[in-house]
Amino acid sequence: MLTLKLAASSALASVLCVTAVYAANATMGGETPMTWMETLEELNSLNFLLPAWKYMIENYDEFTINAGFTFVLHEVVYFGGWIPYLLLDYIPAVQQYKIQEKPNTWEMTSKCLKLLAFNHVIVQLPMMISSHSSLKMLGFGMDVPLPTAWTIFWKVMVSAVLEDFYNYWAHRFLHWKKIYKYIHKLHHEYAAPFGITAEYAHPAETLILGLGTFLGPLLLTRHLLTLWVWMVVRIMQSIDSHSGYDLPFALTSWLPFWGGPVHHDYHHEKFDCNYASFFTIWDWVFGTDVQFRQDQHIKYTTGKSSWSDVFYKLGLATYKKDPSDKKAKKA
Repeated sequence: MLTLKLAASSALASVLCVTAVYAANATMGGETPMTWMETLEELNSLNFLLPAWKYMIENYDEFTINAGFTFVLHEVVYFGGWIPYLLLDYIPAVQQYKIQEKPNTWEMTSKCLKLLAFNHVIVQLPMMISSHSSLKMLGFGMDVPLPTAWTIFWKVMVSAVLEDFYNYWAHRFLHWKKIYKYIHKLHHEYAAPFGITAEYAHPAETLILGLGTFLGPLLLTRHLLTLWVWMVVRIMQSIDSHSGYDLPFALTSWLPFWGGPVHHDYHHEKFDCNYASFFTIWDWVFGTDVQFRQDQHIKYTTGKSSWSDVFYKLGLATYKKDPSDKKAKKA
């Protein structure tokens, strides 16, 4: 959540700065200043990225960009996105927002980092190296003109919806008792997750769930920039959902179907519920969130948590007022 908030603030600041630069350049050049609509159209075209993008494609070969730059981007975003949450662990005033009382220790972090080093270098790096040929075969490119900001936005949003539906069923499949202990149990070693446990997983799980991440780009786009933006969003969302903090400025307040840390943290604590990655829709539709909503209702009404989604606000969430009351009530 914190990382996503920082990213949103940075994006807004970038837009304002670029707008100011366009206006200043027009004035200094004696040109008629652009209107707000013209400025927005210019920003939507992403022309301000062209110099850097052209420099990249003119000075580096496609393999280096597809494999090397993608891997570096992944590492920078993954570990960079974790740092704000790591700092929160050392701020006493913020500990009231920790979802579970279990502290994050350096012993736990060190254990996580060791497996991540293996997964990133031995599993993910070869995947990205081999993806170069696959991306070319599928028609992915990096030429100009760049896709517009609006095009990237809606394709990323649809990719999130597609990934969320796939992840719900794939994740639920990994909890099947006959295979759980062989693959997904490793990820659940951390019953109280923290940021970088997002990719603490068996290599087979990385491959299975990774297919869902690539589903949106496969169906919707053929440009590397869109793929990169989607990858950044997916990584940041995953880190956020594993952060372990129920911060007061939650994205659920803005996005009515957003799951976030509270929704996924409960999955790590209880194991057999809340399977979706981004949103609360599918768990509500298929009834795999009832126990979560029962417990969350108590926390919400007693002021221990501010989390609530659209189903709760509309009175569609199911809960029990009392554990001994077998009849379900409506919120």
